[in-house]
Parts: sequence; structure tokens; C-alpha cells
Amino acid sequence: MQFFFASQIDVTDRVEAQEKVAHQKALFEAEVEARTRQLKDALATNERALEEKTILLHEVDHRVKNNLTMIGSLLRLQANAIDDPRLVRTLGTMLERIDALATVHRTLHQSPDIRRFDVGGFLQGLVADVLAIAGRTDIEVVDRIEAVDIEATKATALGLALNELLTNAVKHAFTGGRSGRLTVAARREGDAVVVELGDDGPGFDPGTDSRSLGLVLVGRLSRQLDGTTEWTSSEHGTTSRTRFRSEPAE
Repeated sequence: MQFFFASQIDVTDRVEAQEKVAHQKALFEAEVEARTRQLKDALATNERALEEKTILLHEVDHRVKNNLTMIGSLLRLQANAIDDPRLVRTLGTMLERIDALATVHRTLHQSPDIRRFDVGGFLQGLVADVLAIAGRTDIEVVDRIEAVDIEATKATALGLALNELLTNAVKHAFTGGRSGRLTVAARREGDAVVVELGDDGPGFDPGTDSRSLGLVLVGRLSRQLDGTTEWTSSEHGTTSRTRFRSEPAE
């Protein structure tokens, strides 16, 4: 005789628990999916807004550059009708500063990041512009410029300061048609940016030289940058060293 033993276990609670867990998991996954879609939509919206802002600011810089160029052209036409040499020189100095501002906005317009300003690109363009306006093809340029980005908010003050330093070098170190060498350097040193301009001219005395008004302007612009500009000068030439704090690009 064979005997069969059977037991009956109620698994209703286990099944219900599993179904509840599966339901909760499905709800959780649906919530995660919905939240992910929201984040992607928000990110896409922010990217579109940033792109539109970038385009707008680049357009502003482009228009400012064009307006400054037009103002410069009008003033140059007016200067041609002036007979007073002293007034013509004064007007020419102001035109050089207008040109420098136009170069600043041209560089900002070309920058892919509206928050940053390319010091190296600006400096190379400024040197070329200053020498071209002065008609000097006999000055050798030694380029020691490295890639350096700074905050765009510091672009105007730096641009005007460097323009003053460069134009003074061309006018006074290479006066009377004297040829020579101009050394231009830009680099980052930790959280600071250093720009150096050197010439092999006769040197000058910052305390008595006729360029003192220009030096005062450079000093004020350097303070706007929360930085300093120092000069070393001898009969072998002059070097200016502008140093200011700037956070590296992320």
C-alpha cells in the first residue's frame, strides 16, 4: 500500500505583496522617466536661451565695433580739414583710443564664450593695428604671447591700457623713423595675468618725461583691473609689466 502526503500552504499574501512591489516599482520608474523628461526639456530650454543670449551679445559687440569704426572715420575726415598741428595730434590720440575700443569689441564678437576675453588674440590684433596706422613696417615684433582668457568685464580697461603702452612705445621709442624691436608677451601666472611690452629705444624718466599724462592714464586703468603697471627703463630700452588677478577659465 502506498501512502501520499500533501500539504496546502496559503500563498495569497505573498502574491499580493509581490504584486504591490511590482506596482510600486512601475510607479517609481514612471516618475523617474517623467522627471528625466522634465530635466531634459529644461536643459534644452536653457541651452536655447544661452544660445540666444550669446547671439544677441555678439550682435551688440559687432554693432558697437561698427559704430566706433564709423565715428573714427568721421573724425579722421574732420581732422583733414584742421590746420592746427597741435589739435590734429590731440585728435589723433583720441582716434587711437577709439580704434582700441573697436578692437576690443571685435575680439569679444569673435569669442565663442561671451564671459571670456582673449587677451592673446586682442594683443596680436592691436599690435598689427597700431603699427599699420603708424605706417611702421620697420619695427620687428617679437611675439611671446600665450593663450590667456580673462573675464570679459575687464576687456575695456585692459584694452585701453595696452593701447596707451603700445602707441607710446611706437611714438617715443622709435621716434624720428628709428627702426627697432618690440617685444610683446602675455602669460598666466597662477591666478594672475601678466602682460609685458618691451622696446629697445633710448629709455625715459617716468617722473619728467612728456608721456607722464599717458602714464597716469595707464595707472588709473590698471587700478580698475585691480592690478598694477610697472616700468623699467634704461638707455637700452623700456619694459612695462602689467599684472592683475584673473580667474582661469573653467
